[in-house]
Amino acid sequence: MSKLLLRNINKSFEIKASLFKSRRVQVLFDINLDLLDNEIVALVGTSGGGKSTIANIILKLIEPDSGVILFDNNDVTKIKGKELKKYRSEVQLIFQDPYSSLDPTHDVYWHISRPLILHGESNIKQKVASLLQEVYLTPPENYMYKYPHQLSGGLRQRVYIARALAVNPKILVADEPVSMLDASIRAGILELMKDLVNERGISMLYITHDLATVNHVARRLYVIQNGRIVESGNVKNIINNPQNDYTKKLLEAAPDPFKRI
Repeated sequence: MSKLLLRNINKSFEIKASLFKSRRVQVLFDINLDLLDNEIVALVGTSGGGKSTIANIILKLIEPDSGVILFDNNDVTKIKGKELKKYRSEVQLIFQDPYSSLDPTHDVYWHISRPLILHGESNIKQKVASLLQEVYLTPPENYMYKYPHQLSGGLRQRVYIARALAVNPKILVADEPVSMLDASIRAGILELMKDLVNERGISMLYITHDLATVNHVARRLYVIQNGRIVESGNVKNIINNPQNDYTKKLLEAAPDPFKRI
């Protein structure tokens, strides 16, 4: 069953053309995308292609000009108030930059406990420890009271993932989650994301410019170019037999460091 569906999503922004004039530029054109239960779907394209705009629409940070967003078969396109708050707890973002996503003035315990406290949870310390174990930061007491500057980029990303998991989301939107990490660390984060989807039964939209990593985490793939979906389907089918010229260029630019198709 579909967890999330985007249907005929269009988006434009008003930009300054001169001191006294502005114009609207369309950045998304009739986007159709679906994310099934317990599935990782990849959205791939170069910078400026519309990936982050789609993410922001899914996260309800911006509104589409037209189109429909369905979540668990409910229309959430224009939800407000309590409905919006509930939706945002169920759809969580994993940031690209692990170096700026955590507040340097607070320790790991604060970052993970805060959403638990806001949602009225009890046994906070025990739950923080459990979340750290879930992202393979063990023993948890070795990490709980460290500050971001004491952690590597990969460890910071695991902490932020644990924070996102604290509210028991149904969907994770991972926007370039490994692009700023070394290749050796990248592989571990990708494996963690797969494990979380399998063990929690959640869904994930994996957004990236790098087709090389997609093969290792995603089942299905959407390729976006200049605000349009130009190819979609099974990951292995597309990687082994791309139909669109833009997809072919992305593959040529992305040698696979893991060599596993």
